[in-house]
Amino acid sequence: MASSPFAAPPTQAGPPDECMKEFLPLRQETEKRGQALKAASDKHSGPEIACKLIGSFLQAEVKMVKYVETNSARCGIPPQIFEQLKKGHKGTEAMQERICNAATQVQKQAPVGPSLSDVLGSATALPEASTAKKSGGNTFDTLSGNALTRGVETR
Repeated sequence: MASSPFAAPPTQAGPPDECMKEFLPLRQETEKRGQALKAASDKHSGPEIACKLIGSFLQAEVKMVKYVETNSARCGIPPQIFEQLKKGHKGTEAMQERICNAATQVQKQAPVGPSLSDVLGSATALPEASTAKKSGGNTFDTLSGNALTRGVETR
Protein backbone atom coordinates (compact mmCIF):
# COMPACT_ATOMS: atom_id res chain seq x y z
CA MET A 1 0.00 0.00 0.00
CA ALA A 2 1.45 3.36 -1.05
CA SER A 3 1.52 6.19 1.45
CA SER A 4 -0.57 9.27 0.83
CA PRO A 5 1.26 12.51 -0.03
CA PHE A 6 -0.89 14.20 2.64
CA ALA A 7 0.03 11.80 5.42
CA ALA A 8 1.76 13.21 8.48
CA PRO A 9 5.53 12.91 8.35
CA PRO A 10 6.99 10.22 10.55
CA THR A 11 7.73 11.49 14.04
CA GLN A 12 11.30 11.54 15.05
CA ALA A 13 12.54 11.41 18.57
CA GLY A 14 15.68 13.31 19.28
CA PRO A 15 16.93 16.89 19.41
CA PRO A 16 14.07 18.69 17.58
CA ASP A 17 11.38 17.19 19.85
CA GLU A 18 13.51 17.78 22.91
CA CYS A 19 14.23 21.33 21.73
CA MET A 20 10.54 22.11 21.34
CA LYS A 21 9.81 20.77 24.82
CA GLU A 22 12.49 23.06 26.22
CA PHE A 23 11.73 26.11 24.05
CA LEU A 24 7.91 26.20 24.22
CA PRO A 25 7.68 27.04 27.95
CA LEU A 26 10.18 29.87 27.43
CA ARG A 27 8.17 31.27 24.54
CA GLN A 28 4.87 30.88 26.40
CA GLU A 29 6.22 32.71 29.45
CA THR A 30 7.52 35.52 27.24
CA GLU A 31 4.15 35.78 25.49
CA LYS A 32 2.30 35.78 28.83
CA ARG A 33 4.42 38.65 30.13
CA GLY A 34 4.05 40.49 26.84
CA GLN A 35 0.26 40.19 27.08
CA ALA A 36 0.35 41.58 30.63
CA LEU A 37 2.38 44.53 29.34
CA LYS A 38 -0.10 45.09 26.49
CA ALA A 39 -3.06 44.92 28.89
CA ALA A 40 -1.45 47.56 31.10
CA SER A 41 -0.86 49.72 28.05
CA ASP A 42 -4.49 49.32 26.95
CA LYS A 43 -5.64 50.40 30.42
CA HIS A 44 -3.29 53.41 30.24
CA SER A 45 -1.50 52.34 33.41
CA GLY A 46 1.17 54.64 34.72
CA PRO A 47 4.82 54.43 33.71
CA GLU A 48 5.79 52.93 37.09
CA ILE A 49 3.64 49.85 36.41
CA ALA A 50 4.79 49.67 32.79
CA CYS A 51 8.44 49.83 33.91
CA LYS A 52 7.97 46.83 36.22
CA LEU A 53 6.10 44.84 33.56
CA ILE A 54 8.59 45.53 30.77
CA GLY A 55 11.41 44.52 33.15
CA SER A 56 9.62 41.22 33.74
CA PHE A 57 9.07 40.77 29.98
CA LEU A 58 12.74 41.53 29.33
CA GLN A 59 13.84 38.79 31.77
CA ALA A 60 11.72 36.20 29.98
CA GLU A 61 12.93 37.43 26.60
CA VAL A 62 16.59 37.12 27.70
CA LYS A 63 16.03 33.47 28.67
CA MET A 64 14.48 32.74 25.29
CA VAL A 65 17.26 34.51 23.34
CA LYS A 66 19.97 32.73 25.34
CA TYR A 67 18.31 29.37 24.73
CA VAL A 68 18.22 29.97 20.98
CA GLU A 69 21.82 31.18 20.99
CA THR A 70 23.19 28.18 22.88
CA ASN A 71 21.03 25.51 21.21
CA SER A 72 20.70 26.72 17.62
CA ALA A 73 23.17 24.16 16.22
CA ARG A 74 21.76 21.23 18.21
CA CYS A 75 18.14 22.14 17.45
CA GLY A 76 18.65 23.18 13.84
CA ILE A 77 17.46 26.77 14.41
CA PRO A 78 18.42 28.99 11.45
CA PRO A 79 20.83 31.85 12.29
CA GLN A 80 18.37 34.48 11.01
CA ILE A 81 15.94 33.47 13.79
CA PHE A 82 18.59 34.26 16.40
CA GLU A 83 19.39 37.57 14.69
CA GLN A 84 15.69 38.46 14.57
CA LEU A 85 15.25 37.67 18.28
CA LYS A 86 18.37 39.64 19.15
CA LYS A 87 17.14 42.66 17.16
CA GLY A 88 13.74 42.49 18.90
CA HIS A 89 15.49 42.25 22.25
CA LYS A 90 17.49 45.42 21.55
CA GLY A 91 14.22 47.19 20.74
CA THR A 92 12.73 45.97 24.02
CA GLU A 93 15.75 47.27 25.92
CA ALA A 94 15.39 50.69 24.29
CA MET A 95 11.67 50.74 25.12
CA GLN A 96 12.41 49.78 28.71
CA GLU A 97 14.86 52.65 29.02
CA ARG A 98 12.28 55.16 27.72
CA ILE A 99 9.46 53.84 29.92
CA CYS A 100 11.53 53.63 33.08
CA ASN A 101 12.99 57.10 32.47
CA ALA A 102 9.42 58.41 32.19
CA ALA A 103 8.55 56.65 35.46
CA THR A 104 11.52 58.32 37.15
CA GLN A 105 10.44 61.73 35.82
CA VAL A 106 6.89 61.23 37.11
CA GLN A 107 8.22 60.36 40.57
CA LYS A 108 10.41 63.48 40.58
CA GLN A 109 7.45 65.69 39.62
CA ALA A 110 5.24 64.54 42.48
CA PRO A 111 3.96 67.53 44.50
CA VAL A 112 5.87 68.11 47.71
CA GLY A 113 3.55 70.51 49.54
CA PRO A 114 -0.07 71.52 49.41
CA SER A 115 -1.61 72.49 46.11
CA LEU A 116 -2.78 75.99 45.28
CA SER A 117 -6.43 75.01 45.83
CA ASP A 118 -5.52 73.62 49.27
CA VAL A 119 -3.81 76.88 50.23
CA LEU A 120 -6.68 79.03 48.95
CA GLY A 121 -9.27 76.77 50.54
CA SER A 122 -11.23 76.42 47.33
CA ALA A 123 -13.59 73.53 46.77
CA THR A 124 -12.24 70.47 45.06
CA ALA A 125 -15.63 69.58 43.56
CA LEU A 126 -16.75 71.13 40.31
CA PRO A 127 -19.84 73.34 40.41
CA GLU A 128 -23.11 71.87 39.18
CA ALA A 129 -23.86 72.59 35.54
CA SER A 130 -27.16 74.37 35.15
CA THR A 131 -29.51 72.95 32.56
CA ALA A 132 -32.07 75.77 32.82
CA LYS A 133 -32.81 77.36 29.48
CA LYS A 134 -31.95 81.01 29.21
CA SER A 135 -34.81 83.15 28.07
CA GLY A 136 -34.52 85.98 25.62
CA GLY A 137 -31.48 86.66 23.53
CA ASN A 138 -30.33 85.40 20.24
CA THR A 139 -27.48 86.11 17.86
CA PHE A 140 -28.90 89.46 16.69
CA ASP A 141 -29.47 90.96 20.15
CA THR A 142 -27.46 94.04 21.12
CA LEU A 143 -27.44 96.08 24.32
CA SER A 144 -30.29 98.21 23.01
CA GLY A 145 -32.43 95.31 21.73
CA ASN A 146 -32.65 93.16 18.66
CA ALA A 147 -31.35 94.96 15.58
CA LEU A 148 -33.71 93.07 13.27
CA THR A 149 -36.87 93.88 15.21
CA ARG A 150 -35.88 97.55 15.60
CA GLY A 151 -35.93 97.95 11.85
CA VAL A 152 -39.42 96.43 11.65
CA GLU A 153 -40.86 98.60 14.43
CA THR A 154 -39.84 101.89 12.75
CA ARG A 155 -41.47 101.11 9.44
